[in-house]
Amino acid sequence: MSNLFPLPLAPFEEYMLLDDRPGYRMTFLVEQSFEGEIDRAAFDAGVAEALQRHPLLRANVRQSFFRRWNWVAAQNVQPLVDWASYDEPVQDSEELGIDLRREIGVRFVVRVGNGRSRLVTQLHHACCDGMGAIQFLSDLFVKYTRVVSPHAKVQPAFQPAEGRHLKNRARLNVYSDKSMSRWRLFRRVLGYARHYSAHPPVALVGSRLIAKSQTPLAAPGTLTRTLPLSAQHALRRVARRWDVTVNELLVRELMLTIRDWNQRHGSLQDTDHISIRVPTNLRNLEHDQLPAANVVGFVAFQRSVAEMHEPERLLESIQQESQFYKRWRFGAAFLDALKVLHWIPGALRRVVNSDHSFGSAIFSCLGDPSLAIAANFPVNADGNPIFGNLVFDDMNTAPPIRPMTHASFTTWHFSNKLRLGVRCNSAVFSQESAQELLDLFADRVVALASTRIDDRSGQREAA
Repeated sequence: MSNLFPLPLAPFEEYMLLDDRPGYRMTFLVEQSFEGEIDRAAFDAGVAEALQRHPLLRANVRQSFFRRWNWVAAQNVQPLVDWASYDEPVQDSEELGIDLRREIGVRFVVRVGNGRSRLVTQLHHACCDGMGAIQFLSDLFVKYTRVVSPHAKVQPAFQPAEGRHLKNRARLNVYSDKSMSRWRLFRRVLGYARHYSAHPPVALVGSRLIAKSQTPLAAPGTLTRTLPLSAQHALRRVARRWDVTVNELLVRELMLTIRDWNQRHGSLQDTDHISIRVPTNLRNLEHDQLPAANVVGFVAFQRSVAEMHEPERLLESIQQESQFYKRWRFGAAFLDALKVLHWIPGALRRVVNSDHSFGSAIFSCLGDPSLAIAANFPVNADGNPIFGNLVFDDMNTAPPIRPMTHASFTTWHFSNKLRLGVRCNSAVFSQESAQELLDLFADRVVALASTRIDDRSGQREAA
């Protein structure tokens, strides 16, 4: 590993680094809850092992003489770990941010007592994405389990990870579909850029009902709602009938939620545009042994309010655009633009410091994060992974938000229950208004799951 550093930051890593600012930290949280009490010595051993296996999470950043950012080996690889009893409140450390020039990109808050444990992991987005966080935490608990249960007949295995593959983390090798020439694709990219420049999306407005009597939204401003057990299966049936994916259904419902919210608490014109930005995982087979890193792009679904008057046609257009994005791995186009800006002095900083809204909201679709962990650990009767003396029984996550993008939504499922989460800007939302926003979205999804829709003809071609 000694020959890995210094390692130039990839364009997206530099984007995350420069976009970090007070009030809008480019860090995200993963909160896990357990039956059983975390063993401190085993946890410390797990942290040390996971950091050894994932170099970007034990590195600092430095600028070279040419003002290019590089990852360098950290002199102090000990992360901040806040230990306390289970009932001790979790103090907000995120507003302070993680200064990658002085500390590594991960922190922990551990709460233990009365047969329960809670672990909150804070990670800098320049170091890794959600998939990288799962890799890191899985390896942490592999070592933890081996320390707690050294004589177990079957021991969990570490996920393959080779530090040398980090040198190729930005090589996405996006393969083109021969049905469209590169020139036509380039023209389409330019068309998207012109459209978004001409029609910047509206931001979520604050509630007009916010009063001094309402509760301030505690950072990081994250709320979660677990839907009824039947909702996930019902949504799949609705999606099959409409020949779409569940995520495409949820994008439409979120777009309509933002429309309804802004109409309720502000003003909205038919010519206003609402944009949902969706992170996309760009890993391919060549990334199989990649340690924790950030390998995501973005796609956006943007529509005028007038286009939302016909929800069925809106869904059809989202499905068509989604298929185009998947076919061309269009999320990589965002990274290609960052690569161009990377070589223009000061261009990337000017972009991140602009006051334009990049999206009305962010929507992360995580699937079932426990599957990547459960595949490597024994599970109990409910399918929850067992880590030695711990049973992993729930999780939550909170993506970062940007200026003018006042909320980021998340969907995932755990133990066959669909979760919807939102992280709101505490300068715009109170605790009550953030809950109102989440309930507006969740109620739409529950109502959709309970609808009866006539079967539609035709079979969906597998993606």
